[in-house]
Amino acid sequence: MKNNVIIKYLACAGMALGLAATVQAIPITGGISLSGGYVTDTGDLGTAHGFMSFSSVVVAAGPTDSYAGTGGNAVTMNLFTFDPVTTPVTTLWTFTVGLTTYSFDLTSMSVDHHSDSVLDISGSGMLHITDFDDTLGAWTFTANSLGGSFSFSSSNGAIPTPDGGVTAILLGGALSALGLIRRKLA
Repeated sequence: MKNNVIIKYLACAGMALGLAATVQAIPITGGISLSGGYVTDTGDLGTAHGFMSFSSVVVAAGPTDSYAGTGGNAVTMNLFTFDPVTTPVTTLWTFTVGLTTYSFDLTSMSVDHHSDSVLDISGSGMLHITDFDDTLGAWTFTANSLGGSFSFSSSNGAIPTPDGGVTAILLGGALSALGLIRRKLA
């Protein structure tokens, strides 16, 4: 009778450990830069409040880690205003490579510098890649008036990801094993 109970406990512990091992967070790592042209609502960067259009937006050379191999891809960039600041901007940019979609949701924005020749904006947002966990990231956007061009870059934030409960299951399994050993010795 005791052997049947021990076998049942071990089978349950093995199943729980197997299920826990399959649930793992895959955060997005690395950084990406975009560049392209723009048109503002006033036609003048110094008096602009927002963007009316973006053109020829591409992933710049050198994306790293989760974005590796995406350089040169065309990007769809959505419009936004910065004076007044309007957030969130769901799907600020997006592009697809094969079956993988990359996108970014802008969640906070701060205008760091706004003059006749340069606009610098920064903030945070949520990075999305197919088959990865959504990951908090920081971003910067710089536009210049000379060429009517902009650059955007974002990278993942340093936030811890949950372990999916593996630690709790391992602890529970160890305590169950100690309980079984205690019963066996008693």
